[in-house]
Amino acid sequence: MGAVADGLTSQQSAFERIYQAPPDHWSFHDTNDPPTRYLRDRRIKIALRHLERVVGPLDRSWSVLVTCGGVGGEGTLLANLGFSRVTVSDFSEEALRVCSRRDPRLSTLQLNAEHMDVPDEAYDLVLVQDGLHHLPRPPLGLTEMLRVARRAVIVIEPYDGLVGRLLGTRWERHSGSVNYVFRWTDSMLAQVTRSYLLQRPCYVKGLRIWDHNVLIGRVVRRFGSRGGVLAARAVYGLLALALPRLGNMMVGVVAKDVSG
Repeated sequence: MGAVADGLTSQQSAFERIYQAPPDHWSFHDTNDPPTRYLRDRRIKIALRHLERVVGPLDRSWSVLVTCGGVGGEGTLLANLGFSRVTVSDFSEEALRVCSRRDPRLSTLQLNAEHMDVPDEAYDLVLVQDGLHHLPRPPLGLTEMLRVARRAVIVIEPYDGLVGRLLGTRWERHSGSVNYVFRWTDSMLAQVTRSYLLQRPCYVKGLRIWDHNVLIGRVVRRFGSRGGVLAARAVYGLLALALPRLGNMMVGVVAKDVSG
């Protein structure tokens, strides 16, 4: 436990420094530029659409917890989509201060994603995007999400495939702190989920998609605001059609008390 605790302390200190950046550093989350918004929001929208196909229309009064939520970009998107009870959690106090200033609609809660100090099934939906791979024990983070979620879990993380292994970052460095980039598969998602939920009925699916927003963003902005969105859709559509088994990102969806 000593090494894990030391690693968490080091990472927390590093992120506290990172989140002290000037306010305009986080303007990405609030931009009205259509291509940027499309690329930024695409993965969560894919997850929500898939979840709705499984459980039906989502009640916007559902309580939602975003774990490893940083300054609240995902929370803002969910609020913009009509969810009225969104809480952003992170282990960084500074991130949550920025989040509250950015978007007063969001509640904040300081939590360790591997050991969340909230009751079982406290939130209807629990979501993470690019957060579990920062943890020293990513499957434990997913187990905590499953515990805290009443109805559903969404996990958006790197996929453990050929593209990720060849081109993806293996070690991330943040202001002096280092973490390993843990990559998932649909099988891994299913095994962790069923190990925790046992024989409780559930639907679990890991969707494999392409996601190279930085690179594609540089290309499609040449087409302007409206054309950039169409170009981005076309690029991702072609990648999904031509190379569906090589996607580098997993969009995982778990619905509790649903057979599947």
